[in-house]
Amino acid sequence: MKNTKQIGWFILKEDTEFTNTYECAAWYERVLVKAGRYPLEVLDYKIREIEEGKEVDGYIGMATVDLTGIITSDEFGARFCGVPVGTYDNLQNKGKESNHVFHQYLYGIADALLRPDNSLYTSEKWEYELLPEYEPRDITFISSIDGREVTTHGIFVREDSL
Repeated sequence: MKNTKQIGWFILKEDTEFTNTYECAAWYERVLVKAGRYPLEVLDYKIREIEEGKEVDGYIGMATVDLTGIITSDEFGARFCGVPVGTYDNLQNKGKESNHVFHQYLYGIADALLRPDNSLYTSEKWEYELLPEYEPRDITFISSIDGREVTTHGIFVREDSL
């Protein structure tokens, strides 16, 4: 059983096709997920006490979203040195239910919330919404490489929620 805690919502603005990839580079499964609000969760949720406050942390600093959808196509055919062996019907599983696990680093979610028009982590297809007890914040530190001040982002427990 996984130890998760919801910190917000992943809002899918339109039906979106996601691709699951597998160990063989040629194998994939495309899953169409309906627009909607999906729980944004942190696996192995914990709070790190840092100078700026109580920062949310978890398994490799990521949040995940479990998305259930319908397979539109897939490819699991046999390969020999990357070359298909035999035939494979890419539509044989079309219409069956499958899952896609969307994941994003917590600093990326915070960046998208703080800088929605200028972030590498924003998308026209989805957005993030934190629960009221959480907020995104800038984190500044001095680089040990060149002594410059650097800014990153994190998700914190609001002071008034403690």
